[in-house]
Amino acid sequence: MLNLRAGEKAMSLATFLISASYLKAGIGLLRKDHWEKYYCLSLELYSLYAEAEYCNGNFQEVGHATGVVIKKAKSFEDKNRIFATLIKSLAGQNKMQDAMYIGFTVLT
Repeated sequence: MLNLRAGEKAMSLATFLISASYLKAGIGLLRKDHWEKYYCLSLELYSLYAEAEYCNGNFQEVGHATGVVIKKAKSFEDKNRIFATLIKSLAGQNKMQDAMYIGFTVLT
């Protein structure tokens, strides 16, 4: 929980490398069954981590984190934020067709 708060604070200060390191550390501390026992914390850590790595231009990590959330999130509402990050990441890599495809798929 502390790593999540530290990551949020670092994001608010636009220190994305530090934020990503706090959030990744928080993810690393999660138990094996964290999605079942600590769903909200897991969702927040992974979602914010993906956003921080997007800001850092680390698109491979964005893809990994978004993939985990898309698989584990329980509802469409819980996936909205991660889909937005994924679409921005694809656009940032000039993969506009992929970004539009995901956008259209999510909206329909």
